[in-house]
Amino acid sequence: MAAASRAPRDESPVTARAVCLGLLAALVINLIMNYNDYYLLNSLLIGNHFPVISITAMFVLVVGGNAVARKFFNAKGLSSGELLLIWGMIGVAGGICAAGMMRYFPSWMVNPAYYASSGNDFAKFILPYLPDWMVVSRSPDDKAVRWFMEGLPHGESIPWGRWVTPMAAWGAFALCLYASNFAMVSILFQQWSARERLIFPVVQLPLALAAEPPPGRALNEFLSSRLTWIGAAIPCLLWGINGLRAYLPTLPIIPLSYNFWSIFPDRPWNEFRLDQGNVYFSVIGMTYLLTTEMGFSLWFTFVLVRLSHVFIAWLGSGATGYWGNWGGRIARFDTLGAMMAITVFLLWTARRHLREWWARALTGRSDPALDPFPPRVAAALMVVGVLGMMGWMLMAAAQWWVAIGSVLMFLMVLLILTRVVAESGLFFVQSDVISGEVFQGLFTPHVDAGVAAPLPAPLRLSGPSLAALSMQKAIFQHDLREILMPYIMNGVKACAQVRMHAGKVLAVFALTAAVGLAVAAYGRIATSYKYGGVNLDWYANIGEPDWILNGMANYQKNPPTYDWVKVGETRVLPVNVAHVAVGGAFAAAMLVLRARFLWWPLHPFGLVMAGTWAISMFWFSIMLGNVAKWCVMNFGGASVFRRLLPLFLGMIMGECVISVFWMLLGLATGTPGRPILPN
Repeated sequence: MAAASRAPRDESPVTARAVCLGLLAALVINLIMNYNDYYLLNSLLIGNHFPVISITAMFVLVVGGNAVARKFFNAKGLSSGELLLIWGMIGVAGGICAAGMMRYFPSWMVNPAYYASSGNDFAKFILPYLPDWMVVSRSPDDKAVRWFMEGLPHGESIPWGRWVTPMAAWGAFALCLYASNFAMVSILFQQWSARERLIFPVVQLPLALAAEPPPGRALNEFLSSRLTWIGAAIPCLLWGINGLRAYLPTLPIIPLSYNFWSIFPDRPWNEFRLDQGNVYFSVIGMTYLLTTEMGFSLWFTFVLVRLSHVFIAWLGSGATGYWGNWGGRIARFDTLGAMMAITVFLLWTARRHLREWWARALTGRSDPALDPFPPRVAAALMVVGVLGMMGWMLMAAAQWWVAIGSVLMFLMVLLILTRVVAESGLFFVQSDVISGEVFQGLFTPHVDAGVAAPLPAPLRLSGPSLAALSMQKAIFQHDLREILMPYIMNGVKACAQVRMHAGKVLAVFALTAAVGLAVAAYGRIATSYKYGGVNLDWYANIGEPDWILNGMANYQKNPPTYDWVKVGETRVLPVNVAHVAVGGAFAAAMLVLRARFLWWPLHPFGLVMAGTWAISMFWFSIMLGNVAKWCVMNFGGASVFRRLLPLFLGMIMGECVISVFWMLLGLATGTPGRPILPN
């Protein structure tokens, strides 16, 4: 520990040109994202925690910038640290301007009013519970609302004044959320990176690209390897041919997606639905970096859960109680229990690190090698962030236990998903553990007098609580593919590998987040007023509002009844609570078995992700990468694994580059390119 506590030499300083290039890239991405992603329907510029645009930007800077500068101008070009800082900044800014917040935020400032009508009772069950400061308007006839969704009439200007109050209110919540994210990264980074030695798979390709070349060479060892270019050629060739169909529709398509929905036609086995089997070369390459245990757990647990659907079908259509609504409860309440068990495990594992950090915070000391932010700064950010979010919920008239529970649950989900990205390399993550959905599954609504309710009034969800939870669900919680915290953690890890000071990196990321938040808000609102929100992103402006608003109204109009686990005629536990307990028990058992038996093959992250759409898109590619890794390690050993590593990293790089190629061609021609990774 003595060596670990010495301050590292800042070998790769944060430079002004790197910060300016990163902010410029963030600015451009924010301004063109809505047009590219939702108007042309190209591949998403960001879309996950391994954005194709950031890898391609690094590739262009290294091959088209640094290599040319070294070969023809005898100049060094950008350093490894500068390249990695730019890569991290693109992720931080891109996540905010997409599903991290801005894909949904502007729409939900007008959605409740725009869709209110006499036929859906939104005016009774939703609009009265929304504070004036939370939305642009609660009137369906407001011009600011209709123009956003339908387009600005000729000669009219964007009513920016109407947006000031809701932007300030939601911006305050976002800043509190981001403050807590930066604090958690600062507190846990060294524990995960140095003490637990997580491999951070997402960081490996950026590190390989950014590595300095030998003296006198234009390209580094990775880019000079023949295997790298063979690996890159595979996705470029296959996706290149398939992408040409957008321009030459008569060309044959090379199948890279296979339908596994109906493997078996008869019940109960027709419930064994594995969705699509998609070949994503970036996922295959990323899985090659994992332990065989982790890769196996991710795809095999998904298959096991789908097999459990066969058992439920075998029970027959009368499956009720604990077995009723099986898929939804597995995805939400069993996963909630698993996340709670994993959170306890992570905090217990880090107890020594946290105790030492807390001691430094109390005394005001700071160790540059262990503390990206001084402990008191990180503690202040955490306290302000958590209390600020809870206070925001209370200002929205939510009940106190809803405010506390929803914020802590959301932070737990962010912590677990960040750990999943850092440890498993699963760069497309989601979760059905949404605080609003969980509360609606555990508590009844605050119904009118005279209607029977099984819970006392203080434990029934009030209208304002339900409104605040639903708005949080819509904007921040239900689409977690681009949450901020994994971008920060991976960016700090990448920069730390070249001895860049983590505190300075976090400060740059904080600046990037603030700039991205402002620019993305402008770009999203202005684009919607120009083209009309309903003509852009169908899901954010039509599909999601229909789902969430109707669900919120129906929950109050038709209060649900909750099943109980019974012993004889005695009610023991609500079924949803029982699922939480079982999910927690399974995850705890997996953690214990992993600790005691080296042969145990399953990691609880498989259970956390098994019910998500993300894993249904990636399971087949994860299986292919896992089989490849198993074959290499069992028949060739570690030396062959290292020798073939450029091949698999090259596959990741090639898929990123060809994705951006079709994207840029689509932007230039106005013709949608071929989306590659899940949209």
